[in-house]
Amino acid sequence: MNVCLITTAQPVDYSRFLPREAATLAGDGFNVTLVGLPAGSNPRSVPGVTLCPVVLPAGMRKPVTLGPMADAVRQARPAVCHCFDPWALRIGLALKREDPGVKVVYDSTELFPAVFRDRTDLAWPVRAAATAAVRHLERRAAREADVIIETNATRAERFRRLGRTPVLVQNYPPRPTRPPAANRDVNRVVYTGMMTRERGFPVLLEAFSAVAGEKASARLLVIGRFDPRSDIETRTTHFIKEHGLADRVRFEPWLAYDRMAKELERCGVGVILLQPERENDRTGQPNKLFDFMAAGLAVLASDFPEIGPVVRREGCGMTVDPTDAGMVSSALVRLLTDPAEVAKMGRRGRAAVEREYNWDTAAARLIAAYREMLGHRPPGAGRHCG
Repeated sequence: MNVCLITTAQPVDYSRFLPREAATLAGDGFNVTLVGLPAGSNPRSVPGVTLCPVVLPAGMRKPVTLGPMADAVRQARPAVCHCFDPWALRIGLALKREDPGVKVVYDSTELFPAVFRDRTDLAWPVRAAATAAVRHLERRAAREADVIIETNATRAERFRRLGRTPVLVQNYPPRPTRPPAANRDVNRVVYTGMMTRERGFPVLLEAFSAVAGEKASARLLVIGRFDPRSDIETRTTHFIKEHGLADRVRFEPWLAYDRMAKELERCGVGVILLQPERENDRTGQPNKLFDFMAAGLAVLASDFPEIGPVVRREGCGMTVDPTDAGMVSSALVRLLTDPAEVAKMGRRGRAAVEREYNWDTAAARLIAAYREMLGHRPPGAGRHCG
């Protein structure tokens, strides 16, 4: 049975889509095509998954540019359209209208109404129009989609208000297979991802400057890139020079997932300081939380609804008010002065990922949702078999 996974916002090799969901469905016997944006120069290959990158025209509103992507989806002749964002959902619902036998899965990977509402780089009329369009599409999903998938209970609540109960398929990492690292530096703090104000990077720098004054052994590793839509790179350069941190802070570019995991295993504390003003961030359960836990790091994180309870329940770190640099620096000093406790937190977090917060548990929910949607038919049965 042909399944087409569709993303209009991410490359075809994005971590949740290709090595997790697409690979899981292919492993269960489905013929999977993943339609999305072009990947890097050497996207990974997954048996049973055909990658179909599509270049969308630039400089136009996204709903106007979807024709080439919709054509690519039609060519895959899907029995199931698995849609990862509202514009992908628009394509899937259009195919369902053309052929009512097509199943539609809406896999909401973000709190999309909030994403567009909080886009301060867009003019307010554009933000308002995009937010209204997304809300309309998600109301249609509540009525017409065969399955709705969400990544956590907080974000699922908006669909429950519309009379639908989403299936929770969290974005957990693969179950750890390598033994715990033996050469870990518990004094090394790590930040991963885009460096932005909304993700708390300036707060971290301010906090780490105070930590560096108390702990001569403290180091900060930053893996990612600066937000090109702001002046944060210039501000960071000036801050590091002004506070004499050049030999205490190391920057690395984006790394492949496996290489990043190895870098994390050499660190002691992973920091997540998402700020509260963007609802998508406040309600999220970021991948890096579980990546840090899987790598055996103690976690210092924003005390948000889908982050704080995990950290406290598993005893794998500390939570803070992410807007308070003084609180962040005090927590870091406390962690870095107690390496034995940092090691215990790291072991507890890794054990929790091995036991529960791993892709095997999420994959089982994904496959169960598909089998229920298809009436427990094996993937080889039914229409559009390839």
